[in-house]
Amino acid sequence: MSVIEFDAWIGRTLFVPPIIKFCQFTRQSQYAVSRLLWFFAALDLMRIATSLSSLIIAGVFSLFMMLSASLAADFRAFSMRWFRMMVLAMLVIDVVSRLPLENWNGVEVWLIVLFAEYAATITTIPPSEDKKRAADPKAREANR
Repeated sequence: MSVIEFDAWIGRTLFVPPIIKFCQFTRQSQYAVSRLLWFFAALDLMRIATSLSSLIIAGVFSLFMMLSASLAADFRAFSMRWFRMMVLAMLVIDVVSRLPLENWNGVEVWLIVLFAEYAATITTIPPSEDKKRAADPKAREANR
């Protein structure tokens, strides 16, 4: 299996379905959800910061992502495959290195970033099942 096929499989099976359901539920675009998740990741990085310099960097990143999520929420976002694969590798390395320690603090950042990156890859959000049923005239007749 090539990296391209693996990336497509990971996105299609693990990340994209919950993102689509979340977008349908909140009626937000996939780009707004991507920026929101990046903002959550920045806040989580600020939460786990251990030094003053990392706290300042995470704070500036959080401020930038908050402005991006609020002012440019629906602007088109992009995601690069090499970055998604690097984040996935970092997640695996982080999980394996923390197994003997049983300290899972910070592992969630990689998952949030992966969800944010895969949200940016979605081109269109299909209508929810409720909207499909409401638009179908046969389904309306069956409900009467």
